[in-house]
Amino acid sequence: MARSSTLQPEVHPFATTARVRPRSRAVLPMADYDLLLEYLEICERDRGPNWALLAYVLQNRIVNTEPSHRPVDRDIVVSRNEVIYSVNGASVEVGLLVHQPNVGPRQRGTIPVSSLLGATLIGMRIGQRAPLLCEDGSVKSLVVVDTVTPNPTSGPNLCPELQERRS
Repeated sequence: MARSSTLQPEVHPFATTARVRPRSRAVLPMADYDLLLEYLEICERDRGPNWALLAYVLQNRIVNTEPSHRPVDRDIVVSRNEVIYSVNGASVEVGLLVHQPNVGPRQRGTIPVSSLLGATLIGMRIGQRAPLLCEDGSVKSLVVVDTVTPNPTSGPNLCPELQERRS
């Protein structure tokens, strides 16, 4: 039997033939991205409790995201999303991701973007897993289970203080 003269590329025995999605930067609405920049500036200026951890998470999110003027995919966590997530494989939790200062006790059911959890969640996709830095110095595993998209015609959910500052 004659051998084919066509050369076949060598395939590593452990290589997968599944297509791998190219790694790209996450996309956030411009309003969310701009507010992340503001939170980082406030965090570094005020140096509140655990400011170094929060600054690290915010910087990481800013560097690894790309602002967009177009609507983002439904599976991306953005402000005003109701996010269903799990920490360390525990039962799922639900929270509304909001832009509001992280002062005083958090309202039940809300997740400020200016918190370690919120800064980690924003920009993640459904099914994505990420390390969650905790105030006690521990690192947990965070996974986004689902998200409910906000009304695309409304802007970011800003508290009155941030609305005044941005005006």
